[in-house]
Amino acid sequence: MEKEQKIRLLSQLGLLLVAIIWGWGFMATRLAVDDGLSASFIMMGRFIIAAAVFGIAFGKQIRAAITLEMVRGGVLVGVFLFLGFMVQTLAMERTTPSNAAFLTATNVVMVPFLWWAAAHRRPPVKMVAACVVCLVGIGLLSFQPGEGLSLHGGDLLALLCAFFFACQIVLTGILAARMDAKVLVFLQFVTAAVLSAIAFFILDGSLSSFRPSMGLAAVGYLGVFSTCLCYLLQTLGQQHVPASKAALILCMESLFGSLFSVMMGYDRLTGSLVAGGLVIMGSVVLSEANLPLKRKKAEKQKL
Repeated sequence: MEKEQKIRLLSQLGLLLVAIIWGWGFMATRLAVDDGLSASFIMMGRFIIAAAVFGIAFGKQIRAAITLEMVRGGVLVGVFLFLGFMVQTLAMERTTPSNAAFLTATNVVMVPFLWWAAAHRRPPVKMVAACVVCLVGIGLLSFQPGEGLSLHGGDLLALLCAFFFACQIVLTGILAARMDAKVLVFLQFVTAAVLSAIAFFILDGSLSSFRPSMGLAAVGYLGVFSTCLCYLLQTLGQQHVPASKAALILCMESLFGSLFSVMMGYDRLTGSLVAGGLVIMGSVVLSEANLPLKRKKAEKQKL
C-alpha cells in the first residue's frame, strides 16, 4: 500500500512539473509569435523535434511494443493534441499569455463530464467541487479591478482549445491503462507532426522562418520540454492518477503562466493574481480532503 501511495505521489509531482513547464511554454509561444513565426510553423517545429527526440531515445522499445490497435488509439489522441495546440497558438496571436492560460485551463471543468460520458463513471462529488473552485481561481487570475475579466479577440479560440485539450486528457486517461506509455506518446507526436506539416505548407509554406533567431530557440524549447518531456510525464502520470485529478493539477499551468507573464512584462502583478493562485491551491487541497458528507455516508453503511 505504501508503494502505491509513493507511486501516486510521484505521479502527481510529475504532473505538477508538467504544469510548470507548460506555464513557461506560454512565454515561449509568445516569443516565437512576436518574432514573426507563424502558428503553423511553430506547431510543425515543436512536434517534429519532439517526435525525433523521442524516437531516437525510445525507438527500440517502441518497435517492440507497437500494435495496430495502439496505432489507432495513438493517432486519435494525436489529432486532438494537434487541434488543441493549433487553436491555442492561433489564440496567442490575438490575446495575452495570461488570458490564453486562463481560458485554456477551463478544461478542468470539462474533463470530469467528458470522462463520465466516455468511461461511464461518475466523478466523485469532491472532485467536481474542486474543479469548480479551481475555475473560480482561474477566473480571478484574469480579473481586472473595474474592468471585470479582461477578454480579447482570441478568447473564443482559447475556449475551443480547452475543449480539445479536455478530450486529449480523457483519451489519454483511457488509453494509458491499456497501452505502453512510450508508444502512445510517440504516436501522438508523429500524428501531430504530420498534421502540422500539412497545415504549414497549406497556410504558410514560407521557408524564411528557418533562420537563427530567438523565435526558433523558443520552438526548440517547446519541442524538447513542453512537448517531448511533458507528454511523457503526463502519460506516465495518468496511469496512476484519475483524469479529473490530472486535469486539476495540469490546470495549474494557468497560475504559472500568469506568474511568468508578469515576470516577462506582459501582465501586471495584481491582488487578483495572488487571490486566484491561493484559490487554485485550495482546490487541489480540497481534491485530497475527505468530505464530511462522505464520512457520514460511510458511518451509516457501517451501522
